[in-house]
Amino acid sequence: MSHRFLAAISVLAILLVLTCTVLLNPSVSASPQELTVVSRTKGNEVLTADAVDDQVRIKLKNNHKDTITAFVITLSDTTIMEDFVYSDVHFGIEPGDTFEKSYLFSASSVGQLPTVHLVTVVLKDRTSDGDSKVAQTITDERLGEKIQLHRIVKILEKEGSGKDIKGLKGNVTAALDAGEYEVRITRKELLPASRMDDSLSEDLRNGLHWAREKMLRKLQTLEELPAERQEQGVTELKTRSQKLLSKL
Repeated sequence: MSHRFLAAISVLAILLVLTCTVLLNPSVSASPQELTVVSRTKGNEVLTADAVDDQVRIKLKNNHKDTITAFVITLSDTTIMEDFVYSDVHFGIEPGDTFEKSYLFSASSVGQLPTVHLVTVVLKDRTSDGDSKVAQTITDERLGEKIQLHRIVKILEKEGSGKDIKGLKGNVTAALDAGEYEVRITRKELLPASRMDDSLSEDLRNGLHWAREKMLRKLQTLEELPAERQEQGVTELKTRSQKLLSKL
């Protein structure tokens, strides 16, 4: 009898522990809740989303004939942009492939589960599907960075020996700080169909600025390297810059 009694007590104890674990740890029993998805695109991509705990997980399938290089979604008042041209991990969503990612989002902060809006997607051929204004923002920011990189790569290819980092930094900085007229000349070189008198959008200016800040930080890092490693560092910077330029 004592053995049976002890066995029964042990089983009850295990059940009690499991019950307490679930009650104190709601995430253990949490299951994904499907979210409502609203798309502003023509439907050549399929977006699904669900929420679990404090995360929203999305799955975006590309049914276009071209690679998706960027997309924008919104969750309540939160806007999320994925731009793959800057990524060393994902190079875009190829036709037929599905991209999955989870984002931190607390439904309790808005009092209800969010509706997920697919705002726009940008394709490899630089066309877009969805909100054209949002897509143009992405395109203009990329163009601003491309203009800076186009000029920088020329300098790196000509002077990128790594033997005179300070001189290289000075020349790159001068190119990055070029005025609007020079920016228009480079834009015309990259986009022959553009007009020299076209104004520079605020988004393009942002791209110019961000590209400048990123490059100056990289040059500062190179300047702080031991002399014997600077040449290799400049070569790596040139290679990465050429690669990004080709993707932009």
